[in-house]
Amino acid sequence: MGSQDKVSARHASWFAYLRQFSFVIKHTACTLNKVADALSRRHSLLTTLHVSVPGFDVLPDLYPSDPFFGKIWRDTELGIGTIYVIYDGFLFHGAQLCIPESSLRQQLIRELHGEGHIGRDRTLKLVSSSYFWPTLRRDVERFIVRCGICQAAKGKANNSGLYLPLPIPTQPWTDVSMDFVLGLPRTQKGNDSIFVVVDRFSKMVHFIPCKKTTDAVQVAGLFFREVYKLHGLPLSIVSDRDSRFLSHFWRSLWRLLRTKLDMSSAYHPQTDGQTEVTNRALGDLLRCLVGDHIKSWDLVLCQAEFAHNRAVNRSTGFSPFQVVCGYLPRCPADLALSPDRTRFHGRACDFVEDFAALHEQVHSNLETATRKYKSAVDIHRRDVQFEVGDLVWAVLTKDRFKPCTYNKLKSRKIGPLEIVEKINNNAYRLKLPPHMNTADVFNVKHLVPFIAEDGVDDTQNLRSNFLLTPGDLM
Repeated sequence: MGSQDKVSARHASWFAYLRQFSFVIKHTACTLNKVADALSRRHSLLTTLHVSVPGFDVLPDLYPSDPFFGKIWRDTELGIGTIYVIYDGFLFHGAQLCIPESSLRQQLIRELHGEGHIGRDRTLKLVSSSYFWPTLRRDVERFIVRCGICQAAKGKANNSGLYLPLPIPTQPWTDVSMDFVLGLPRTQKGNDSIFVVVDRFSKMVHFIPCKKTTDAVQVAGLFFREVYKLHGLPLSIVSDRDSRFLSHFWRSLWRLLRTKLDMSSAYHPQTDGQTEVTNRALGDLLRCLVGDHIKSWDLVLCQAEFAHNRAVNRSTGFSPFQVVCGYLPRCPADLALSPDRTRFHGRACDFVEDFAALHEQVHSNLETATRKYKSAVDIHRRDVQFEVGDLVWAVLTKDRFKPCTYNKLKSRKIGPLEIVEKINNNAYRLKLPPHMNTADVFNVKHLVPFIAEDGVDDTQNLRSNFLLTPGDLM
């Protein structure tokens, strides 16, 4: 090596290090390199290695005093029974080593389960293939439920929390919900979104074309130009956590007007389910009306609004026009009818004459529809409630990550996190670390109870392992 003209920096570094030692490097051909094996050495010179597993050496001393294995140990020593055998001081159940009551049971489960954090059944088979004790199944199930790594990395809650309906209004346009339909083709007027306003009592809607870049001030202007002039100020507004609805201007405006703002919990659109259903119906209407002229959808939006408000709503049993105006507006199809032919059923005419009775019927129908929906939904849900101070895992949804940072190998949950406020049975405010720039209100379906391992207070360690680092969340 020292005679070479060119050597790499890496080789030169090694050569400088080796020069401090006195030795001779010789090359031995492969055919001449006869490596000695164990069979060619004298038996008396061989060293025997013994491997011992810590903890197992105390088992023979624990068998006689064990509540379950004590009698079996004594009977086996006397030769009574054939299921158990004693070999080299250890008690065996067939090919399974019997483990008396001790901390070794938890240690074995922890070691075997920790190899790959496999599920309950596979861990049970793995442990029972070599070991036996009477409460093995219960101990394995109990350990799996409390495994911190499994709680954070596996599964997610999707049926927690019973259906909690919003309060039913008593008259039209006192309680409304708002949302945006985004991602539409840009029209000649530059519109690419729809501002949707729904009356939660009558189900009447207003579809207002707008732009994706419309800010909170412009949204307020749209509301007052298109909705306020017809129906006045609402008492409450239900919306999602869009940045426009969370802005300081928007909150200050409605605080001055004494209108209550009800925000949905983060990434749980079911809270504003009425508007979400309306958005789907609007999409179906527009697809039918625009045909091939997809960039002129804003020209037929008024037609879609009229058709939606004229149709009978399944929950109320009446069309929004009947509930708000007391009559069903005429449409081009009505021109084919004779002038003296009424458009109303006799019973409907009675309702029109008495608005109070009509609204009472609508309210009753809404309550009935809500009860039916709640009964149908709650069949597939579990009633899970938490209290302030409880520790929980928060399920991570893809929406909470910054674009291009989500991957399948990230932990499914973060925590343990402390509940600092119980908004209602389905919404909770959590104490998030300062670096997590995301909404701190979670729906109960995104929360899982934190279960600590028996006798182990490792909460701080779990927090450091499973709380995301800065930049992981928006």
